[in-house]
Amino acid sequence: MRCFKSVNTERRDEYNRVILKSVLIWFSALCILFLVHNFIVPGDFIPTYNLIFILGLVIIYPMHKALHVLALFRYRAGLKIGFKRHFYILPCLQVRLKQMVPIKRYVFSLLLPFFLILVGFIILAMFIPIWTSPFFLILLSVHIGMSYPSFIQVNHVRKCPKNCYVEDAKSGFSILIAE
Repeated sequence: MRCFKSVNTERRDEYNRVILKSVLIWFSALCILFLVHNFIVPGDFIPTYNLIFILGLVIIYPMHKALHVLALFRYRAGLKIGFKRHFYILPCLQVRLKQMVPIKRYVFSLLLPFFLILVGFIILAMFIPIWTSPFFLILLSVHIGMSYPSFIQVNHVRKCPKNCYVEDAKSGFSILIAE
């Protein structure tokens, strides 16, 4: 195996910039969702389903990370899951790969939480009139903002050859090609 590309995802202030961009995307998505909702269904919002909103805020992040791990379940022996503290108080789940993973599986694991949770929100909105609640739109925009780091990583690997492997490095990940 030879290294095709090394991506340094942990350079100085990288995490802070990603969080800032995620929050900006979250607010942008919130504004767009509120505007679209107001054009489609003019009228007042009904602030209901508070318990579902609070429960959703509590479980959306662990569910998002669990779906990343579920997509890599076949490689569970090489997964290392741990906590890393950011901003001195914020515990974040960290999923690290100890072995090589095919690039298609890696991209699938990055995109699975976004699409699966989005489909869950759409199904929830179809069967329960929760879309009239502003809390639903807030939760949906939080999910969109939370998925931004995954899209950054997909963007790093999208131009690589299809028969590559991804391996975790100390400061990011490496893309390897079989010789």
